[in-house]
Amino acid sequence: VPLIVLTADRPPELRAWGAPQTMEQRTLYAGFTRWSEEAPCPSERGADVAYARALARRAVIEATGVEPGPVHLNLPFREPLLPAVVDVRAPAEGEATAGFDAAGAQIVATFPESLASDLRQIERGVLLFGPDNWDPSLAAAAHALAASLGWPILADPASGLRAGPPLDGAIIHGADLLLRDTETATALRPDLIVRFGGQPTSASVVAWMARHAAADVWLVDPASGFRDPQHRASRWLRAGSRQFCELAASAAGTASAPGSWQGQWQHADRVARAAASATIDAEASFLTPHIARALWTGLPEGAALYVANSMAIREVDMFAGPREASLRLLANRGVNGIDGQVSAALGAAAALRRPTVLWCGDLALLHDVSGLLAGRMQGGDLTIVVSNDDGGGIFEYLPAARLVPRAVFENLFAVPHGLDLCELARGLGWDAVRVDSAATFAPALARALEGGRRVIEVVVDRAANTAFHASLYQRVREQLQREPIR
Repeated sequence: VPLIVLTADRPPELRAWGAPQTMEQRTLYAGFTRWSEEAPCPSERGADVAYARALARRAVIEATGVEPGPVHLNLPFREPLLPAVVDVRAPAEGEATAGFDAAGAQIVATFPESLASDLRQIERGVLLFGPDNWDPSLAAAAHALAASLGWPILADPASGLRAGPPLDGAIIHGADLLLRDTETATALRPDLIVRFGGQPTSASVVAWMARHAAADVWLVDPASGFRDPQHRASRWLRAGSRQFCELAASAAGTASAPGSWQGQWQHADRVARAAASATIDAEASFLTPHIARALWTGLPEGAALYVANSMAIREVDMFAGPREASLRLLANRGVNGIDGQVSAALGAAAALRRPTVLWCGDLALLHDVSGLLAGRMQGGDLTIVVSNDDGGGIFEYLPAARLVPRAVFENLFAVPHGLDLCELARGLGWDAVRVDSAATFAPALARALEGGRRVIEVVVDRAANTAFHASLYQRVREQLQREPIR
């Protein structure tokens, strides 16, 4: 029975403290609902109603979906319960509002003509692929849809789309870099974003989406996972990514010549990547952008690259350009933690039975030292490239690096360890070598890929690496301003 039950409740701070008229309501219907959720107290979100709208949309979809049933929403309130004024911001002109379509929330074998018509009428659309399960057939389907609509593709490294053919220019490899420029991000205003998979790793892509609040967002998700942390989706489509792309491309008709919209993205992409590449070439030190580029271009056809969370996945996102040779990229985004990366990569290498490289930071390696031991005990075959900046380099890019006294920052955020990672790896049965340049990294990687348990340590000066990123971003912005979108 499709049913939505709304229960008013006391605020969380009164539960289990003996307050009158208070009981545990969150689990009141546990085991009997399709879905249940508790909303925040209205005072906790101010006038922001986006989450309230998203909550209502999801409640309706869960109650009336493929397997309809009861839904429970628990709604806590704080006193005063009757404010004199309810201050709810009216939607800005053109901003997506509460209208939504569960639409077809299931696409089985045909693509609804209404959706095909909607797609054909939109010029400024974007196909946005986030982290997702690998599908070797997705690339052809995604590129066919992009070609038929004349839209660009933004693809997270963990989407599986950044390496291999076709090299038709549809994928915007430098999206993270070019969208850091405010003028470029403003000019590239979408009317529709069709999202696949999880939220992208790139903060600048996420910020670009938020900047254009008037853009419609469709969410393609085979499991109705509601992976929509911005609470933007106005249409949910219960379909696999490849299934949607194949059906939509067929329904959209013949491929069109690339239009000005896709051309604007491609122009900005070329400018941003050229500026970044020139900056990297001019830098004498071997820093994390150099590592990302060396791995992306240096790994052989069919190899696997397991990229750890924190900075490694972001470096690949920024500096992985078009690559014709296939490469299986793996990343366990999950809750974005750095635990268990060595063990996970060992498992991937054993399952895939192909040359596999893990790229991680020093703290990620130290968080899974037991994985090094397991690799020796189980006869693992894996190469680990560890960029050792003696601490948590990602925190250098966060506000704490500027707001917290340096001594406090080093102890509580960067947490330098001062360990010799080569000696650590050798003590646990791994061959290890330390390199400091592209000239020494390339042959070390080639030797490691011959097989066995190998660690390549690249010592990185954290301060120099942080400063280089800032310089690179600035040069990309300057070049985009010299060659703006027309």
